[in-house]
Amino acid sequence: MNLEAVGKLVVHHSGSPAETQKRIARSEAEQIIVRRMVNWVTWGMIVLGIGVAMLVVNKYFDVGRWFQLVSGCFLLGGTGIAAAGVLNSIRQGVNISGMRSTPAELPNHEPKSLPTKPFPEALPSVTERTTRLIEEPNAKDQ
Repeated sequence: MNLEAVGKLVVHHSGSPAETQKRIARSEAEQIIVRRMVNWVTWGMIVLGIGVAMLVVNKYFDVGRWFQLVSGCFLLGGTGIAAAGVLNSIRQGVNISGMRSTPAELPNHEPKSLPTKPFPEALPSVTERTTRLIEEPNAKDQ
């Protein structure tokens, strides 16, 4: 069963209409971001695959050092394209979630002063508590 329609009904009937429209717009923006990320990663993997294929061809047919250099560039380029797509989508996701704050929105915290005593007072020994638990034998018990 496709429950997408049920999810949309629940979204439409919960909260005010303005909040519902915000949630729908945010959901659509998230879908666009994910779609773009998948496209970037796909293109990155294609370029990376071309680089791997070029390395294999150069290994068996020894085309030359320039071919090896070009295949290395394809490998790095494909990795960079995929990483750029992922990082860009993370950045866009943070922007739409509202987690990003400008310096004007950050609270103004004054730096705390350093303590006057740089070292804490001596801590009790680990065995101090356990030795207190051992009771001395009474004269009656003997």
